[in-house]
Amino acid sequence: MSTPAYIALFKLTLRQLFWSKRGILILSGCILPLVIAIIFRFYMDRASTVNTFIPYITFYLYGFLTNICAIFYGSAIVSDEVDGRGLTYLQMRPIKKSMLLLTKFAAYMIGAVVLVTISHLLLTGIVETHPKLRDRWLVVGMSFVYTGSLSLGLLAYGALAVLMSTRFRQPVIWLLLFVFGWELITAIPNMPVGIKRLAYKHYLMTLFPEFKLGRDILENHLGDTPPEIWVAALAVGLLTVGAMWLAIRIFKEREYLM
Repeated sequence: MSTPAYIALFKLTLRQLFWSKRGILILSGCILPLVIAIIFRFYMDRASTVNTFIPYITFYLYGFLTNICAIFYGSAIVSDEVDGRGLTYLQMRPIKKSMLLLTKFAAYMIGAVVLVTISHLLLTGIVETHPKLRDRWLVVGMSFVYTGSLSLGLLAYGALAVLMSTRFRQPVIWLLLFVFGWELITAIPNMPVGIKRLAYKHYLMTLFPEFKLGRDILENHLGDTPPEIWVAALAVGLLTVGAMWLAIRIFKEREYLM
């Protein structure tokens, strides 16, 4: 299959992701922090709250948005095609299954990262106009660090979502159980570190900036002995590559029939 065909598949996947009920849900999630920021900008006067607003809304709201985006967008890469019978047609074309999956995953990553990045940069711009904000240029720089960290989350959880969608008929249910079930259990403060290391968040939170965040917030995920930065980065990379490798292998061996 020629390069233009892969480009066409990439564009088609982007349209499927954005012009759908799922896309409207994610877009609404990206707009919500901006609405909160506008209200916050005009009604909050406490300097301490103003200067911790972006770190906390990024950690909680954008972290939640990243998980939801990865779960619903990532799982749609395969499941929507199967349900819509489009995958059967694509498999009849001269296209490698591995490249089909990787092309659709690339479309998911670019679309999701663009949405989250634009939303976060706009939020930073809104808060930047607050007269009580300190270290303005540092806050702008931190916004790029935050979006980089969120992008790693989209990458790791997205690859997991693709793997689940090739293995299970209802991948969203399994992903919700893992992200909002198991990973919340591992974040219990007194949970042994060995258990915490069985969660994606243990490594992603190691790479998340501590800028103006309470240390106890991150310790729930990291425990008393957090991994080194390079170890966490390596773990995220291996988890992502491993999930995609398994997804491609299952996808190539499995027959999706009408």
